Amino acid sequence: MNTGGKSKSEGKVDRLVNGVLKAPDFCTEDLRKFSAHHKNECLDIADKTNYLEDGFQVTSITIEVPTGKSDNLLAPRTYSVPGLHCHKLLNVIKAVFQDPLSHQFHLTPFSLMHQSPITGEEQRVYGELYNLDEFIKEHKRVQNRSPPTPDDPMCKLEKVIAALMFWSDATYLANFRTAKLWLIYLFFGNLSKYIRSRPSSGACNHLTYIPSVCILNI
Repeated sequence: MNTGGKSKSEGKVDRLVNGVLKAPDFCTEDLRKFSAHHKNECLDIADKTNYLEDGFQVTSITIEVPTGKSDNLLAPRTYSVPGLHCHKLLNVIKAVFQDPLSHQFHLTPFSLMHQSPITGEEQRVYGELYNLDEFIKEHKRVQNRSPPTPDDPMCKLEKVIAALMFWSDATYLANFRTAKLWLIYLFFGNLSKYIRSRPSSGACNHLTYIPSVCILNI
């Protein structure tokens, strides 16, 4: 407990001793040649649960890889990459706007001003996506867009912008495991950054899992 990192607590040590070492079926011989890294790899192989089946579609994509040589006039080589797991973007948008978190969305942009209590001078504040001039300009353009669709000419629903913010990063799938994926995930700029940045808010939406590919030197 007193070596390495400082995240180990007395409670974890008690659980190790009372729940593991004192267990009637515990045998020290099981720890002979023990390797945590090897055991985690075995767990990755043995885990047959497909965590990507929740609304994801599986498809193959085609990519072009250039030769990387300036004197090579040959066209880029084409490769097929199978196993791309992705959500339909429209389905994600619909699901998010039906989620209780959408009640905290800012659907009408506005300019935020700060007035100095000393000089009385006003200054524009840019703190959120829905405070930007481009967002306000696009919101006005959407309001003046084409009339309602022919199938619902009497539609009086409000027209708003869904501000999509995309990120991509390598993501480990669990603590103390070696499995990872390259993830494309989505946030909505209609939500305040103070809510988006909280891991417990549930504001992050997984959009695509990019499979790993093997690179061969040819």
